[in-house]
Amino acid sequence: MTGAVAPGRVKRPPSVIGGVLLMGVRALTGGFAILTVVLSWDSFVGTIVVNGEKLARSDPQAAGAVLGWLLAAYGLYLVLYLGLAGLVFTGHNWARVEAMSFASVSILLSFADYALNGAQITLRTSLVSVTIDILILLALSSTQARHYARAARAARAER
Repeated sequence: MTGAVAPGRVKRPPSVIGGVLLMGVRALTGGFAILTVVLSWDSFVGTIVVNGEKLARSDPQAAGAVLGWLLAAYGLYLVLYLGLAGLVFTGHNWARVEAMSFASVSILLSFADYALNGAQITLRTSLVSVTIDILILLALSSTQARHYARAARAARAER
């Protein structure tokens, strides 16, 4: 376990700092994906399929609304994920466990897409996100990160 810096304060280990930075990178890549969709709006609206039919052919406004809602929901998720990264940084153990859970679910979804749909894991698809999620898991599951979260909780309880 890392030593205390001052009474009631616990030194933040590099694994937590790295995990939080990786969570920020994960959110940044999501923001880049949103920006890419917005910049190529018409081509992405044309890919929305409902009941086996491209929605843009029958109702282009509805297709745009669906895509807009999806992007807004994903943007909200990214903002909440950044908030979770802040809580991990301040030593909240539940946030650390939640961040590891999100990374695990993301990895499992990529695997399921590969196993069930044959989606290849390449640089153009999900290789970067899977790599970042694995690194987040490694960083936040370390013994130092666990000890830091528990020591930070104890320090908060003393106040």
